[in-house]
Amino acid sequence: MYYLVTVGYETEQLDRNGDPRLQKVKYIVEAESVEETTIIMGQYRDGDARGSDVLSITQMPIECIIDPKNRPEFYKKK
Repeated sequence: MYYLVTVGYETEQLDRNGDPRLQKVKYIVEAESVEETTIIMGQYRDGDARGSDVLSITQMPIECIIDPKNRPEFYKKK
C-alpha cells in the first residue's frame, strides 16, 4: 500500500505567538501499515537537523506506480 505523509518542518520564521512556522512537505511511502509508515518516516527524518513532526498519514488509492525502476519494460525504446 502507499501512504501520503505530510511532515511539518520548523523554519526560522516565527508566527505571532513566537512559535516557529512550519513548512509542510508531502511524501509517498510504500508500507504495509500506518505503523510501518511511521517507523519509516522516523528513520527518514533522523538524518535531518530541522525540527519536524508528522502531521498526517493517509492511505493512497494507488494500485501500482509505473516508472522506469518498477516497470523498465515499458520504458525501452522500440
